[in-house]
Formats: sequence, C-alpha cells, structure tokens
Amino acid sequence: AYENVAFAMQITEATPKEIRRQVPMALALVGLSRKADMYPGQLSGGEQQRIALARAIVNNPVLLVADEPTGNLDPETTWEIMKLLSEINHRGTTVVVATHEKSIVDALKKRVIAIDRGLIVRDEQKGTYENESKNYKVYR
Repeated sequence: AYENVAFAMQITEATPKEIRRQVPMALALVGLSRKADMYPGQLSGGEQQRIALARAIVNNPVLLVADEPTGNLDPETTWEIMKLLSEINHRGTTVVVATHEKSIVDALKKRVIAIDRGLIVRDEQKGTYENESKNYKVYR
C-alpha cells in the first residue's frame, strides 16, 4: 500500500523526504497505516478503495473527482468512504462525487447538480436525489 501511494508522489518528482513524510499521513487519514506493507491483492475491496483515496490526496489536490466511489461496496464500507470524502472536503479539498446512489445524495444534503444529456438541468445548494422528470430550467 505504501508503494502504491508513494507512486503518486514519485511521478510528480517529489523528493524522497517529502514522500516519507506525506505517504504515512495519507495512509493514516484513510485508516490504513497498519496495511502499509501489503499488496493490493491482499486488501479487501473497501481497503483498495481507501488506498485509491490516499493516492488521490497525497499530493494535496485542490479538486478531487470521485466517479461512483462506492459502486461495488457494501453499505458499511460505502459510508466509511463517504466519511473519508467528507473529511477530505473539510480539510480544504473540493470534492465532486458522481453517483446514482439515492441514499448517499439524500443523506449528505450537499450541493446537487443534475445533468441530463450533457446539460445541467438542476443545481441546488442542499439538494436531494430526484428521479422524476420535471420541467427544469436548462443551464447553458
């Protein structure tokens, strides 16, 4: 897991000292410090997803785009991942989540932007998941 996360820093030409400092912090944030010596095949699906998040945040991005980050996870792991994304957002990274999971959207009460055929059809600050077709204003 350590090497997997470190790779994201190596390709940005971070110094070995920076890597030794940042990677353990990223692993700690996602709760996988104890799994640092493990390979991806030795990790559960949820742990692999958390390693992917650690790799995504280790370089302190301004923006994190998560496309269906909980797609194949059980409900408990789904909420662990969503809590991590909320913590990452709380630390200053803008997090954009693309999902079809109604329960996630409804529970978070965050900004919801609905897109239909490439056009924004809804933009609500504390929105919910809506599946019905409505006469939304189309934003261009």
